[in-house]
Amino acid sequence: MDEDLKQHVRDSNAWTRLLFMLLFTVFYGVAEMVLTAVVVFQFLVVLLTGGRNARVLSLGASLSTYAYQVFRFLTYNSEQRPFPFADWPTGRLLVEQAEQKATKKASPRQRRPAKAATKSAVPTPAAGESKTDD
Repeated sequence: MDEDLKQHVRDSNAWTRLLFMLLFTVFYGVAEMVLTAVVVFQFLVVLLTGGRNARVLSLGASLSTYAYQVFRFLTYNSEQRPFPFADWPTGRLLVEQAEQKATKKASPRQRRPAKAATKSAVPTPAAGESKTDD
């Protein structure tokens, strides 16, 4: 078992991956700062205009996808190195899904008729009781 440990420690692939993991940790930190700016900007756009900015929505989707790719690589769930060693994720599918949800929310919903109140705040006298104020 001691030989196996020495062989694993000397494995250059493991040390190369460590360097890439450190690099992607830095890249994630930068992406997190940009994503924070996107979140604040998009909130202000919605607050001031009532609608979302499509370009910022697309940027947020691609940044989210990139962060996911980085996490997958860092946790050994993927051997695929994210950007800049692969193409930048588009996030187009995420934007389309968000637009579909927004369209569904914007359409008027069919509501059931409101139910009559079952109990009032002031109790009513039962049958056979008289209502008197003392």
